[in-house]
Amino acid sequence: MKKYCNICFCVGLILFLCGLQVGRAQNGVIYRDYDRLGWTILDSLKRPEAASLFKGMNTLKRETRMVQEEALVDLVPHSAGKRKLKPGKMMTERRASVLMMFKYLRATTRPEAIEPWATAVVLSEDGVCVTNWHVFWQLIDPTARLDLRDSLLFVATEAGKIYSISSILSYSRSGDLAFFKIDTRGDRLVPMPMGGDLAVGENVHALTNPAGYPYVYTNGVVSRTFVKESGNPFANRVEITADFAKGSSGGPIMDDRGNMVAMVSCLHPIFYVDQPPTDRQMGIKECIPVSSIVRLMHQ
Repeated sequence: MKKYCNICFCVGLILFLCGLQVGRAQNGVIYRDYDRLGWTILDSLKRPEAASLFKGMNTLKRETRMVQEEALVDLVPHSAGKRKLKPGKMMTERRASVLMMFKYLRATTRPEAIEPWATAVVLSEDGVCVTNWHVFWQLIDPTARLDLRDSLLFVATEAGKIYSISSILSYSRSGDLAFFKIDTRGDRLVPMPMGGDLAVGENVHALTNPAGYPYVYTNGVVSRTFVKESGNPFANRVEITADFAKGSSGGPIMDDRGNMVAMVSCLHPIFYVDQPPTDRQMGIKECIPVSSIVRLMHQ
């Protein structure tokens, strides 16, 4: 049974992921201290000026009713890089184009908390980003009800800078895609370069945010390509061997030049007998090819 990577999970009061303080480099390796980032983000949300910057989930849900499915987004893909990159160099150059997505849960019978939710990719300097449709499904689906604790969805950089989500621009349910805009407050972001679809056997590199483990790098190859629904232009899918988990939804899959060639979508675990969690044999890691993402851009 399909399990989406960003299935709601509760980690309590910020015991998962917390601030970014860069530790001392040892032999050229930088050790990042993530212990305090969550507290830093929560403190930023509680500042008086933050109230005027963020839209609540109820407001976003109301405004999203006007968004047309598969509407073209006025955006030109960032040019693909031509130079092959070593994995370490690739991760250094692409980190700024990958964002963490969080949900803020207001205090009720439990304390307030922030919950790691998904991953997003920056597509333009002024804050157009892409992630999965299922990341926003509660806001997009008019029949879905928000949880009483749900208050905000927002994004953050590895350095702890937070940005509000100002609008959802377009989406495709069958493509599991959602374009959205963040309020950069004048900051110029670093767009991810866009490549082309890859064939079976070609190398892939993933940079995602599994629950509680931000900015994890994995690599592998394309293991299979297939069509999920005949005749649907958004039904193409890519399966890869690079690892990812819940919280990775919307994360970029890159080629050897650091160009985005696909986006994380979901996991399909395979069991020897249909009695989870016993006898798990493998997990099929399904992604959205970049051609589907570009299809929604007005070039």
